[in-house]
Amino acid sequence: MKRHLALLACFAATLTPAEAATKIRIMYTAVGAYASSFVAKDQGFFEKRGIDAEFILAPQGGAIIAGTVSGSVEVGTPTPTVFLQAADSGLELVALASTNAFPDKSPSGVLARTDSGIKTAQDLVGKKVGVPGLNGLLDVIFRKWLADQGIDTKKVSYVELAFPQMSDALKGGLVDAVAAVDPFYSRILAQNTGYLVDNYTKWLPDGTIASVYSTTAKWASANAAVVKPFQEALAEAVAFSKANEPAVRESIARYTKLPPPVVAALPVPNLTAKIGPQDLKFWIDIMKERGMLTGQPDAAKLVLPWQAGN
Repeated sequence: MKRHLALLACFAATLTPAEAATKIRIMYTAVGAYASSFVAKDQGFFEKRGIDAEFILAPQGGAIIAGTVSGSVEVGTPTPTVFLQAADSGLELVALASTNAFPDKSPSGVLARTDSGIKTAQDLVGKKVGVPGLNGLLDVIFRKWLADQGIDTKKVSYVELAFPQMSDALKGGLVDAVAAVDPFYSRILAQNTGYLVDNYTKWLPDGTIASVYSTTAKWASANAAVVKPFQEALAEAVAFSKANEPAVRESIARYTKLPPPVVAALPVPNLTAKIGPQDLKFWIDIMKERGMLTGQPDAAKLVLPWQAGN
């Protein structure tokens, strides 16, 4: 009997490599923008395609590229600006899919400390502004908003500050203003630690992607057969989300660790999945204008071909 069991165990072991699910660890920050991957996990869209997804919550956006490049995770969720700057520095990264796009129903903007007296962009000169990640999307478009109003962006101080810390940082006087998105935007208003100065995202063209699912070129090459199933799972999750908002909210609450009542009051993000070189071209142009790139990244080489249909 023991010999029979041993033979069965050996036989099973020979099947494991071929049939085992591909492990993909995904690093993200605590916002609903990544709900397509949350839903793909919870609804079994990853699993049925042989993907075992695990989610790693990052303390702030700046940790995501480092986690991906170091191999701590297989996939990260950087904003296009962070992704492009990393690629510009020589890191071999590729984008697998997009996460969400503008316009987004979730409110966002620069919120000033309640007693600061800040009313305009000019009032931010000499002040400290908390941003969720230096050179991240919110940081870049906030600085463009300043520049478009004639403000020398170097005359404003920028402090990297995780979203959950923003309300306390305003209350404690550590910063004068923050660049925030929901649910943290609404929390600041509800706690009366800040007020809206302006929504600096309103100038972004419709369809502008807000972040990407990215990995190293090395991992993508070694796991080429997984790219299409990964994209398909996200695309299915986006389609599912359009008709199943309660399930989307449950997933957002689970992975962001936010209370369900808070998530229930939030708009569902404008989720997307499909990505093409043109989506990065917009951000390349903005970053070149802002002097944030030393070279000219080739968007076509930075985006993996979309294989999941329309």
